[in-house]
Amino acid sequence: RGEFEHRTSIFEGAFRAWSHLGGLDPVDLESKQTSELDPLSHPIHDDPRIAAQKKKKRPSSEPGSGAADDGSNATGAAKAPEDPKRSSRREFPYEPLPRSGLAHPFVQAILSPWLGPDADQDAIQLGLTTLRTWWQHRRKGESGSAIVALGTEKMTGVVDGYTRHFFSLAHCLVVNDKEQPPRTLQGKMKDLEKSSRGGGKGGSKKRKKDDMMAPRGSFGGGMPMGMGGMNMGGNQMGMEP
Repeated sequence: RGEFEHRTSIFEGAFRAWSHLGGLDPVDLESKQTSELDPLSHPIHDDPRIAAQKKKKRPSSEPGSGAADDGSNATGAAKAPEDPKRSSRREFPYEPLPRSGLAHPFVQAILSPWLGPDADQDAIQLGLTTLRTWWQHRRKGESGSAIVALGTEKMTGVVDGYTRHFFSLAHCLVVNDKEQPPRTLQGKMKDLEKSSRGGGKGGSKKRKKDDMMAPRGSFGGGMPMGMGGMNMGGNQMGMEP
């Protein structure tokens, strides 16, 4: 019982922190203090990810649609909304763990307080598998056993503490160390970068076209930058489904 509470409180705090970070605006990350983005004091209202993920869940409950991809059974998923304790709890949209697995400091930070400093490589690999499985199950919402175990005043405070701790860490890793951010935030960052450089790209393309149309030929064009975007060095234990 104690081990379950300990492990689940760490995982739940990390899940909530990573989820909150994924829903933030890239501009706010650069312009606001960490305290102004706190997941407990400044929750994301009307999070568009919640509606989007609910739309994806509806067809997944149909036969043959792959509902068990994340390890949950259809019966358990169908009963969840009927539980008033679940429906009254704040929802944290799912954000996949970093693709780089153990190479990402955030994943290491989740496993460290659970496994302890003396864990060997086998224990770490088993811990990673356990974390990935739990994270996928959490996609459907909190389990009934977790709600009971973490529902006491004491454990609620523990989970809140882990949530703040992991958010501060994840915020620092993404903003200062430029580590891979949550998937939704990464998409927003790419969109922001494209929009900010849109004018320059258009002018550059026009000049390149003019050069190609000129009578004097040249071999100085080179390969388009987009051709080098394939990441072939990813960790084999990728976190994204």
